[in-house]
Amino acid sequence: MGIFFKLFEGLPRTIYFWLPVMAIFLGYGFLGRLLRVIASGVNPLSIMLLALCLGSVWALTLGYGGLLATALALGIVFMYGGVGSGFIAIAAAVVMMWLGFAQTDRERSQDQKITIFEIGVVVVILSWAVVITMAIYDALSGVTADMVAGVIAGSYTVIRSQIKASGIDRKQAFNFFALLAGLSLAIGWVYGWFTYKVFIPS
Repeated sequence: MGIFFKLFEGLPRTIYFWLPVMAIFLGYGFLGRLLRVIASGVNPLSIMLLALCLGSVWALTLGYGGLLATALALGIVFMYGGVGSGFIAIAAAVVMMWLGFAQTDRERSQDQKITIFEIGVVVVILSWAVVITMAIYDALSGVTADMVAGVIAGSYTVIRSQIKASGIDRKQAFNFFALLAGLSLAIGWVYGWFTYKVFIPS
């Protein structure tokens, strides 16, 4: 239990930090449901999704490509729901970004070349944004889906700034994200099992 509580030491107790964090881990919950509903058991699809989950925990703590992931996720919303849904999602994303960037310093690096490593991180983040947005629309519909997709999309852009502003090191950030991701996946999987088996019996 001591190790568990140690992961939360030094974390900010502000809404600006916890809103994007909780939004991202809501996304892991949707992935957990998706794993149960369409990729239950050990198969190539479930292994690929779990590998992407692990990679996303690592990539999110680095934070490269967040704005691109936000734009891609919002583009998928437009594809799924049309213009009306897209604008609802954009509004939700803007609110999340406005709150998430509050009380943080946004540093701009000058003349910094992108490395192969950073490109790899961006690819993981973009793949993650696609999968999570699709998982949201597999579980929800209408305005609720649009708003949830927008909030989670906006969180991709601000999470790096919030991690840097919090002052926690990369190791603690990774362990913290891994813990919450695992819990969210498990909750989503149980929810998917319960709703699929109980309400939609085979």
